[in-house]
Amino acid sequence: MASIDLITTGMNNKARAESVPEGKARNAVNVQFDDAGKTIIPRQGSTLQYSGSDIHSVLESEVATVFVEAGVLKRLDGINLATAYLPGVGKNHVSYANKTIAGEVYFANDLVRGKFDKNGAYPWSTPRPTHQPDCAAGSFGGMYAGDYRVAITWIGGEESGTGAGRRVTVPDGGGIRVYNLPVTPAGVTLVAVYVSSTNSKDMYLYGEYPANTAEVYINRLTSAGAIPTIALETQFCYPPTPIDLIVLHYGRIYYPRGGYLYWTIPGRYSLQRANSFWDFGKDIQTVVSCPGVLYIGTSETLYKVTNIDGEGGALVEELQDCGTTKGSECYDPDGVSAYFMSDRGFIKATPEGLTELSYTDVAIPHFDIGTMTVTEYDGLKYLIGTFQKGVQNPLANKDYNTAELARGSL
Repeated sequence: MASIDLITTGMNNKARAESVPEGKARNAVNVQFDDAGKTIIPRQGSTLQYSGSDIHSVLESEVATVFVEAGVLKRLDGINLATAYLPGVGKNHVSYANKTIAGEVYFANDLVRGKFDKNGAYPWSTPRPTHQPDCAAGSFGGMYAGDYRVAITWIGGEESGTGAGRRVTVPDGGGIRVYNLPVTPAGVTLVAVYVSSTNSKDMYLYGEYPANTAEVYINRLTSAGAIPTIALETQFCYPPTPIDLIVLHYGRIYYPRGGYLYWTIPGRYSLQRANSFWDFGKDIQTVVSCPGVLYIGTSETLYKVTNIDGEGGALVEELQDCGTTKGSECYDPDGVSAYFMSDRGFIKATPEGLTELSYTDVAIPHFDIGTMTVTEYDGLKYLIGTFQKGVQNPLANKDYNTAELARGSL
């Protein structure tokens, strides 16, 4: 990976002024340079080596190192050696969850969403059935007279969500013919059929059938010969639809779409309920997870969310008018702190609150989008970022707001 030209300025460089190349970040913070005046990005432990084209969205994790090359998600296996995981990813940035979950990493962009482990990539969730089957009362089956509800789910790696199901009136001693079941897509191996008790809306598992089963007949007993006892838990649940940011926080995955922040069912990352969201009014740019708290940054305001699972429900507190830079979240190796970029410069997030790292010393440009990482080298921590679409900060004076600064690269 070639070093990059640094064209911004900063303050409080650790090196002597004469050791910084002319025109290269005259007052940069903790930036190292080689003899040719290129930046050196400190990394600990290893070096990525891969020669390819159109590469983006690199992630090093305890599971695997992955990247996208020419629209294909790949796993890095060695120098110039990679295994293709998933095609059709495209050129847009792929977001990865901030933590692994049972040896898996969730990912998404506007074209694909899924999860990968050390062996390959898999669908994020099992799709909902495209429609509910038709139901008709049968003349035999030993069921009590009354109204029943029937619904199906699809089972792949996990069970899908489903809708309200069908209602059917059964005569005394009759049964239920379930037909016109939808064609199952690839990855779905079983169809689960649920039925309610007499005149009830609560449904229980009647039986599981091979994919593309055309018809099922419901009797008084289940296909396994026992009274149904396994309740339908995924009714009115949907697959998550993240596109550009995924955050794992205390057993849920959170993701924004516009001004809404959605979350999955606790412990079931492949499903969410229709009403599981908060509305922040403006486009959400950043979501940061710290122990016991979520920090939400929109294009105009910072928020703090606590007591998510506590008595009385979540507490949403508006902190201040301050826009944040999309995609700039990164996490400290200490497992407690995190960082992001804002209109007020670099921000450090902890369970206790937010700390401005640069606002009092330097007027950093306002950026629309960027990425940051934290690394350690020789006992020092380095916060390194790359940003785009910079706009001159009106608080900067002529010494720290040059034409190069307004170009918006770090």
